[in-house]
Amino acid sequence: MSARPELGTTKSFFRKVRPELYWFHPPDGGELHVVVTKVGLVLVDSGLLRHREVILGLWRQAGLDPRKIRLGFMTHFHADHVGAMGWWSREFGFSVVAHANAAKVVEKGDLVITGTKIPYAGFDEDFVPCPIRHKVVGGERFPVGKHNFKVSAAPGHTVGSIHILCGDLLFVGDTLFADGSIGWMDVHWGSNPEDYVHTLEQMRPLCGALCAPGHGPPFRLSRTLIKRACKIVSFYIPLGHGLGFPRVPRHSPDRAR
Repeated sequence: MSARPELGTTKSFFRKVRPELYWFHPPDGGELHVVVTKVGLVLVDSGLLRHREVILGLWRQAGLDPRKIRLGFMTHFHADHVGAMGWWSREFGFSVVAHANAAKVVEKGDLVITGTKIPYAGFDEDFVPCPIRHKVVGGERFPVGKHNFKVSAAPGHTVGSIHILCGDLLFVGDTLFADGSIGWMDVHWGSNPEDYVHTLEQMRPLCGALCAPGHGPPFRLSRTLIKRACKIVSFYIPLGHGLGFPRVPRHSPDRAR
């Protein structure tokens, strides 16, 4: 979830970023990404439920058939990213991968933790509970045809965020955006600045990778962007700043590391 305007436009569109990668931008909410393999499609996030018909229209324009989806990934549990994943998986019959901590939330369809209903911010959306077949903790690999998708735990923005690496393509959810900004920090979904910095530091060996974020266009990962993001996150570390506090306790089983 991002508190920033969505590319300054409410227009929906898609882009063929690479022969095997499609980026779908809905009128608002999170981006969707599709990887094309020889044995089917891999969907990363689903966007808001109310945009499903808009997205399906874009799929038709792109010449993609959602019945060919073989696997879905949830980068994190926010409704603007995966509020429709339960609908997509039921409608088109594919299994879903999510962090074990995120699975608890999306299978229940918790309206607060998923950011579905946030009266103080004007969010009033819907969330379709989604069964998670593959509950991961990081390190798992999912081969689809000749493509190999490796999961890593990426706590910070939320409890249960993950990154997915496929070759030099990295799906980062709301961890980092093209301008070096970060996802919305809020105690409701377990934001933790110390974890966030750790996640960003763990991304350094992947500099040069093409990142597909949860909001905005793809970008090349660089040390400059990581440094900028770490600086922003560090604002939340002193407890006196309050935002993003109280932390998820270090002894909590819901901590991803």
